[in-house]
Amino acid sequence: MSQDPSFASRPPRWECQADVTVVDDSGRELMGRLGNVSDAGFMAECEQKIPKGAIVEIDLPERGRVRAEVRWVLGWRFGALILPDEQQGRNAA
Repeated sequence: MSQDPSFASRPPRWECQADVTVVDDSGRELMGRLGNVSDAGFMAECEQKIPKGAIVEIDLPERGRVRAEVRWVLGWRFGALILPDEQQGRNAA
């Protein structure tokens, strides 16, 4: 059986229900809740709508703080792609 050429492979997702703080690109700290996490990103919902293209910071369970770009928005839910290490904004020691 051949695969549909329009199918895009995605990394596996792990369902989770964790309360988190989402820091938006204006520095606001917003209450949020994770819905799932993958190696490349996550889905969450937030107390305020986050615009597509925004850069957010969030502490992921077992991974720590990451910076991510919001790639899609549906109401208060959003999906974000975790930025590569060189775009994490961490200070080198």
